[in-house]
Amino acid sequence: MATEYKRPTGYRWRSSKFLIIACVAIALFTENYMFTFIVPILDFMLEDRLNVDPSDAQYITSAVLSVHALVCVIVGPATGHLADKIPSRKGSLLVSLAFELVGTIIVAAATSVSVLICGRIILAIGGNAAWIIGLATVADTVGSDNTAKTLGAVSTVYTSGLLIGPMVSGWILPLFGYWPTWSTAILVLVIDMLMRLVIVEAPKETKDNSEADSRVLSTDGRDYESSGDVEATGAETSPNSADETTPLLQSPSQDYHISETESHTTDLEHTQVESPPNFYRIVLAHPRALTAMLCHMASALVVTSLDTTLPIHVIREFGWNTAQTSFMFFLVQIPQLILGSFTGWLKDIYGTKILTGLGYLVTGFLLWLLGTPGKDGLSFIGSGHKGQVIYSSTLLALGFARSLTIGTGVLEITSVIREIQEANPGIFGPNGGYSRAYSLTNLSWNFGLLVGPLLSGSLAETVGYYYMNFTFGMSI
Repeated sequence: MATEYKRPTGYRWRSSKFLIIACVAIALFTENYMFTFIVPILDFMLEDRLNVDPSDAQYITSAVLSVHALVCVIVGPATGHLADKIPSRKGSLLVSLAFELVGTIIVAAATSVSVLICGRIILAIGGNAAWIIGLATVADTVGSDNTAKTLGAVSTVYTSGLLIGPMVSGWILPLFGYWPTWSTAILVLVIDMLMRLVIVEAPKETKDNSEADSRVLSTDGRDYESSGDVEATGAETSPNSADETTPLLQSPSQDYHISETESHTTDLEHTQVESPPNFYRIVLAHPRALTAMLCHMASALVVTSLDTTLPIHVIREFGWNTAQTSFMFFLVQIPQLILGSFTGWLKDIYGTKILTGLGYLVTGFLLWLLGTPGKDGLSFIGSGHKGQVIYSSTLLALGFARSLTIGTGVLEITSVIREIQEANPGIFGPNGGYSRAYSLTNLSWNFGLLVGPLLSGSLAETVGYYYMNFTFGMSI
């Protein structure tokens, strides 16, 4: 007999969907906050604290910033696989935040470039895990009818971390000094961990899993009841039986059966029970999953192209200072912060295809338009007041267009996993497959973060800012 679940104090509000989603949103905010927190103070750290030669600062800066994306690309799939094997999302989130805290302290206290990079590696491992597990927690908590709306609201919160992180560090450092600056980052992580301790995970329903556990998949691709003898069942039942030949993973949109060639290579007399079908083989065979990954990578390419080329372009062409440059990034981010929940609500009602397609179409056009001001752009626009107004307005419009595309990759792969699991309960194990799914989108995102700066920077140097933007606009 199963033991009765004893509810802890404050169970109702501590296990509420609102609190869980709010905590996850703050965790993702923290990850983005920590990712960009170091950007405006890195030059000071390298030259004043680590005594790096100014001629080597640019190279080391690129290495310190790119190592985060490289680590996430390498450890992402393994992190998602491990997270789906661990039943407690809360415990996994706490461990990931602990990694972030340790990595942050190492980065702040670094006395050499090698120690600094080691700290960034630990920080990347923790941040990558927090991102994957956090999104999986949202998918576990939210119903299918409100997925896009909820992810839109969550994206509004975590996107603000990209904006607030560098603003806070860049503002506090000259006013209060080095350690007070890093103390704010450590404080954010500690608060986040305390919030994680407050939430309570509701006990999972076992009905679907128990039904799924009573079925096993043999090497010939057929379903059998686990309570019976597999060999005897295979021998006694007819090969033409509809129940036996029905694929384990069957849905209206996709046939997930094991190939007929493979099914005849194994002797039924030696059939043994196998683990469920390979997750990545199933998901990566789904066109919508591949589309989700490409969308996520495209978003990362747009972000990194702006981060890499915008500051240098506006300083060289318009003579702007750092405050004006920072305001340009604010113009891109503010529409996403305001419209995130609204566009998510629209996607829940009308679907993602039309809105996302429109968003990427407009984004491509605006990226081209962004390259027209300046000496290597269109001559009738130029670098004067007219060109500066067009440039600023284009960035604001780009923010509106990105509000239609942001989070599409996560939303699409969530729908794919949900459809597969609803058609085949327990197919990805008792804890589902969301963490592994988000490790795939996270992999594509970080691949974009890794390739984007190299591609945009090299194009801007070789063919100019205009043709760099034209190339990115055509590829979106």
